[in-house]
Amino acid sequence: MRVTVRTAVADDLPQVYTIAAANPSAPQWTLAQFEEILSAGESAVTRVLLVATADAAVVGFAVVSAVTVVYPVEAELESIAVAPEWQGRGVGRALMQDVLWWAESVGADELRLEVRVSNVVARKLYEGIGFKLCGMRPKYYANPVEDAVCMIRATMFREV
Repeated sequence: MRVTVRTAVADDLPQVYTIAAANPSAPQWTLAQFEEILSAGESAVTRVLLVATADAAVVGFAVVSAVTVVYPVEAELESIAVAPEWQGRGVGRALMQDVLWWAESVGADELRLEVRVSNVVARKLYEGIGFKLCGMRPKYYANPVEDAVCMIRATMFREV
């Protein structure tokens, strides 16, 4: 089945919220917090919610932001999650491709992210598409308390 990635619309939010809730390692944002991303006005921080779809169903999402009033532009992956039944089927990789394209389109030279030290699957995905370790954040995550691995990758386009 073919997966496509696009910018989210309001009708996608219930599915996005359900996917986040099914992924304990994803930030557990409220529906209102997801709605805020879609309705954000002009700001120094630009944010986008991308969704991966298959047969019109949302099967994953990513939130990426960039501080565009500084140079160099700073981009960060805030959240990414895939529906449990779609994990391991290339959805995360497809989302990351579009995350990198978006970051580059707003002028970012690199993309940063944090990932739970225990999230081996995500870390392997990020390493496999060129992310490098750039630091650690002790006790960064809650529920459970856990360290974060900080990673960085140049956005200059190349297939992931």
